[in-house]
Amino acid sequence: MSSDDESTIRSEKKTIKESISDTTAESSPSDSKEERVVVATPTNTEYKRYEVKPSPEEESLSARARDVGQSLRDLVTYMGQKAKAITEQGTTGLKAQADQIADLDLKKDARDIQNLGSNIDNIINVFEDIMTDIRKERYSEQQRLLVGYKKLLEEQINVIEARLKMAKRLKLTSV
Repeated sequence: MSSDDESTIRSEKKTIKESISDTTAESSPSDSKEERVVVATPTNTEYKRYEVKPSPEEESLSARARDVGQSLRDLVTYMGQKAKAITEQGTTGLKAQADQIADLDLKKDARDIQNLGSNIDNIINVFEDIMTDIRKERYSEQQRLLVGYKKLLEEQINVIEARLKMAKRLKLTSV
């Protein structure tokens, strides 16, 4: 360090408090204390800003990077559209299959009802007659009769389901 630098550093430092304790002949050198508080003031540092202009190579690299980014964006968009089209085709096919299955179920139900033949007319006539007879009663009596009729129908459904299960088991054993 040069002497000018040292004098500059000393001028920047300011002594706030300085106290040195006196040493006596009786005291040992370890008893002496020295206190100093020194404050250093910061120097003014200026930073200069420079605008860096990219070279033609860097500009072309930047342009290529933008082009690649745009190409990637276009590719992702195309792939999304393609996936959407494939999904729509698959969905259309599944809907058509579901409609066909529903149609088959409806036709099967209609055939099962037709297999009952003339018995279905008798069953419907009996149901309508019972409902007509119940309507002729007082409302409090209608409520009691309808609850009872509902329980009867539920029991008949249970009997039908039991017979159906039995028929399926017997069919499997007879094969």
